[in-house]
Amino acid sequence: MEEKRENKRLAKEYAWVAFGWRGREWTCLLKLWTRESRFDHYAQNPASSAFGIAQLLGERSRKPELQILRGLRYIDKRYGEPCKAYRFALTHKHY
Repeated sequence: MEEKRENKRLAKEYAWVAFGWRGREWTCLLKLWTRESRFDHYAQNPASSAFGIAQLLGERSRKPELQILRGLRYIDKRYGEPCKAYRFALTHKHY
């Protein structure tokens, strides 16, 4: 439980410092990753190779810091912001 709390804290800090995402964007990221993994850096999807906090395909690292940074970069490159990724996930059941 404490690890998940720390993972949320790191995600919030990294989202703000690296991408300027806070407020509404943080809320969307929180909802997205809670839905995907509940911020568990060992979360596995039995139907695919998705792993970790952001449930990235092919993710191999067990380090929450790397998972968070990779997940944030993925959202930035593919969607531009967490709210767009979250809206896509609601419709398509993945992002």
